[in-house]
Parts: sequence; C-alpha cells; structure tokens
Amino acid sequence: MTMKQKSKPVVKFGHFGTLAHGPALDNKCKSSDDVGLLKVLADYKIFVNLAKQISFDLNDVNSSKTAINQLTELLNNYRATALPVLEARDNSGQENLRSSIVEEFFQLLLYPLIEEVRKNHEAALALGKANSYVSLTFTPKSFISLFEKPTPSVHTKDQDFVLGCAVQLVSRIKSSDKKKQIASESIMNVVVPVVAIECKTYIERNMLDSCAGTAKRLKSAMPYCLYLVVAEYMKMDDAYPELTDIDEIFILTRASNSDRLRTRTQGLVTHNIGADLVYEIFKLVQCHLNKIWWSPEEALKRGRIIGRP
Repeated sequence: MTMKQKSKPVVKFGHFGTLAHGPALDNKCKSSDDVGLLKVLADYKIFVNLAKQISFDLNDVNSSKTAINQLTELLNNYRATALPVLEARDNSGQENLRSSIVEEFFQLLLYPLIEEVRKNHEAALALGKANSYVSLTFTPKSFISLFEKPTPSVHTKDQDFVLGCAVQLVSRIKSSDKKKQIASESIMNVVVPVVAIECKTYIERNMLDSCAGTAKRLKSAMPYCLYLVVAEYMKMDDAYPELTDIDEIFILTRASNSDRLRTRTQGLVTHNIGADLVYEIFKLVQCHLNKIWWSPEEALKRGRIIGRP
C-alpha cells in the first residue's frame, strides 16, 4: 500500500485590503475625460485579471520563480504603457497614480503568503497602506485628572505598504470601582507592522535619512518588523544605509534617476523591474513570516541568541 502523497500548496496572486493604485486611478478617470487615462485604466484591469490567474507551488523554488517572472513581466508591460501617460500629466507627483503602482504590486505579490492567516484572522489582517503603530503617550491635564482620564494618545506612521495585525489597545485606571474604570476607559485601534515597505520612484540621501528615522521608530515599537525600502531608481552617491535600522534597500530597475530622466526625454522604453529582485523580496518576506522570532530553546542549541548570518 503506497502512502498518500501530500497535496501541493498551490496558491495564486491576489488582492486583499485597501488597494493603493486601482481605486485612485478609477476615481481620476471618473472626474476626467482624458482618453489616455481611460486606456491606462483598461490596461490596469487586464494586468490585475491576468495576474490573478497565475498559480504556483509555494514550496517549490522553480514554480515560485516562474510565477514571479510571469507576474513581473505583466507589471513591466503595464508600466510601459501607463508611465508615459501618468508622468505627462500636470501635477503627476501629487496625484499619487505613478507611485502607487509599485505599492499595490506588493499587495498582489505577497498575497499568497497570507492565505492561512486570512482564513483564520481576516478581520485583524492588514495588507496595503496603513498607519503603523510607533508609540503611546499619556497627556493628562493634571495630577488629579490622571486618575480620572489618563488621556492616552497613540502615535502612528503612514506607510506605503504594511503587512501586519490590527489590534485594539485598551487603557483604563486600576480601581475596584467598575464605574470609575469604565469612565476612564479608552480604546485605540492600531496596526502592528510585521513587514513595512517604503516605496519610492527614486531614493536620494534626504529620503534615506527619513526612512532611517522611520525604521528606528517602527522597530522601537515592534522589534520584529522587517523594514524594507524599495525604489525604482537611485539618486545618491555617499550614504551609509548599513548603519541604520533599515533591513534592505532595493533598486528595482538597477538604474539611476539620471537614466530615468534621459529615457523620458528621449522617448525611450521605460526601464524594466528585475524579476530576480522581486523574487528576493518575496523570499525575504516569506522567511520572515515563517520563522520563530524568539525561541530560548533554539538559542541554546545554537549557542547564539541573535542568530544573524
């Protein structure tokens, strides 16, 4: 009698949460009669529909790489037709149409990694744009009011992309009088980030410094947050990102911002995003989600507590 083979964990790319690009594009089309923008919206719908049809074995390297290559090719095809139209618009930088393409792409890309959590904890799952928790302060009006209204205040940081858990923080005074406890109670909704990705068209020194500050604040609140900076192009020379709390910085097109501007000026084809880099991000997040972040037993086996490579 042969042993029954385990079924392969076949997954598909998909969407979950508040989408970053599609709704913004659709709203802009509704308020405009721009034929070019309508064509971009049609191309976007084709891109998403085709992306959702890609299936693969999550535990098979070749299957995953093939699927991500296909997904990235679809993305590059969409970018090639969409970017010339979006970048030619007045105030294109303020419209958040171009920059949100990559933001929403991560919702598609990482969707297969949250299937089990989505089934069991859909209400608490955050995927996409979110305000991540960074700190909590108390600001009572006086010493006496501290015992009546502690006045907690949650501080958050708006992130381009977050994969995390929505939680409720409850604050109330310690008292044997239940009525006093209820009167002092405050309920705050926050998102605890597990993965945070800052998405940039290009990365420059000032942006790097800002991202470094964000990484420090996020990790002081959630030490096990994986913080990535993903830019399409690079615009900096001297910098020391390895001295920050940023886990990694990706330059998806392997090109400089000067290359980007020259391409636009000369009407050349947009630089493609590297599928190998997209796969690296996918595996980096997958490993982070699957590993045990703290285990005294494993630390004793290794003889090393932190366990970095």
